[in-house]
Amino acid sequence: MNHRLATLGLAFFGLTVAGCVQEPGPFDPLRAQMSQRSAARTDAPLSMPPLPTTMVSRKVKPGEINRNTPATTQAATRAGERPVGLTLKEVIQRTAANNVDVKVAGYEPAVEQTRTIENAARFDPTFFSNFQYQRTDKLTGGSNGVGSASFAPVEHSDVWTVETGIKQILEEGGQIEAKYSVSRSQFTPQRSITNPFYTNELSLQLTQPLLQNFGRDVNRARITISKNNQRISVLEFRKSLEDQLLDAEKTYWQLTQALQDVATLERLLQMTVGTSDLLHKRADLDVTRVQTSQADASVAQRRSTLVRARARVRDLSDKLKQLMNDADMPVADKTLILPASAPYIDPIKFDAGEQIETALDNRLELGQQQLRIGSAGVAVRVADNNLLPSLNLQGQISSQGLDGNEGDTFDAQNDYNHLSWTLGLQLEIPLGNRAARAIWQRALLQRQQAVDQYRSLVDQITLDVQQATREVETAWNAIVASRGSRFAAADALKAIQQREDQNEPLTYNFVQLKLDTQERLAAAEQAESQAVNDYNFAVARLEKAKGTLLKYDNIIMQEESSPFGSRSKMKIAVASEKQADKAPRAK
Repeated sequence: MNHRLATLGLAFFGLTVAGCVQEPGPFDPLRAQMSQRSAARTDAPLSMPPLPTTMVSRKVKPGEINRNTPATTQAATRAGERPVGLTLKEVIQRTAANNVDVKVAGYEPAVEQTRTIENAARFDPTFFSNFQYQRTDKLTGGSNGVGSASFAPVEHSDVWTVETGIKQILEEGGQIEAKYSVSRSQFTPQRSITNPFYTNELSLQLTQPLLQNFGRDVNRARITISKNNQRISVLEFRKSLEDQLLDAEKTYWQLTQALQDVATLERLLQMTVGTSDLLHKRADLDVTRVQTSQADASVAQRRSTLVRARARVRDLSDKLKQLMNDADMPVADKTLILPASAPYIDPIKFDAGEQIETALDNRLELGQQQLRIGSAGVAVRVADNNLLPSLNLQGQISSQGLDGNEGDTFDAQNDYNHLSWTLGLQLEIPLGNRAARAIWQRALLQRQQAVDQYRSLVDQITLDVQQATREVETAWNAIVASRGSRFAAADALKAIQQREDQNEPLTYNFVQLKLDTQERLAAAEQAESQAVNDYNFAVARLEKAKGTLLKYDNIIMQEESSPFGSRSKMKIAVASEKQADKAPRAK
């Protein structure tokens, strides 16, 4: 007996230790902010010039160099800034590996896995043990046998009971319990020859539903739904990853375009400054103050536009750093990211029908909805089973031993000469059964709702692919048109310069025509840059619409061990280091 209790105690202690999980340390918000705080401390104070109160006039002598000519893009970095060139592949990889939103979404599958384990644990066996001591002092009425006078003798009893056993809910819906109990009873006055006496009993009890709540599918419904939710959360992690990668690529091409805009605006400003210089040099000859002020106004306006364009470069660089979340390049750091990948400018050919078929095979939303339909189907089966009457089979068998000595009691019980058993049926039929019917109807409606949502998703995905393919075509045609516009604007400016070289008078209208043509050329260059950016992003957007963006970016989703024991925390990995910079895939 003592050996058995010791063994059970050690087993219980082992299970308790095995279930322990190391708890995380306290959260330190200042530590989480440290990288940004440290990077921000290196910032130099902002230097802002005073506002002008009057027009600043200037005269340029023949041969004088204009000191206000803007610097080139490569040299247009502020003090302390560190330009770093990154290819699109590097940006995609760093975003996939370090993005905080992706990491947050990666925990959700592990959270859902714990819910699956929680539901499955319902069928785990449970060890139980009870100890009870009962003392009774009971007054009983009676007669002394001599007269009618009555008195109240006292009946006293002491009963010690110890029982231990294991019980478990079965996947078929039943519950089984095995129990061993030992009791010691002593009564005063003595009720039997043996006093005190010991009673041992080994019993096995089974309760099994035969109609309602019967079957593995019904009783494992929560586990099935939890597993489906876990798979949905994995696809949700993939969605978060795709969204962040697409945002990173969009920002990368926007930064490329912003740098090209800066270069264009710098050239425009240089041309305008050159025109202004020429007018100022001829101010005493054939140019009036109207023309010089006209040119100076254009210089100031275009310098203002350039300032905003340079600020946009830094804004997009900071956004890329935020998306990449690289420890070496915090957002507050003075690193200036410069794109090192040239935009892809080649036409691609693809079959629109094949793109739609690929999307219907790969879009994660369809996979998620299929899982939701499956969960709704499980709920329908459970609700359908709930319509049945409750009919339970109950059975129990026990072996008892009794003696005045504890050891003899064990021997008597182990002989199994005193077996008792019980068998019965328990039936319940709810009249009307309205609650079960309402649940069943709701389950049917919810499943049909999920099916119709799937059909809606098919239509939406088809629309997404159609729009994405059309955007690729539109962006390519915009490149063709904007490039033709740029050639025409450049030729117009060249013609004006030829007229100027032939000593055409620098009248107000001629100067304005030259300034406007310079601006139209810059606008045409910016439009072409915008079209190239749109084309490269449209190709990536098409891959996302088809559900193949991760394959396109050479990214693989993997599981890793979470800090608290679960193995469903998601992470990503680069499939191969041999992949070159991406180019849009053809048909």
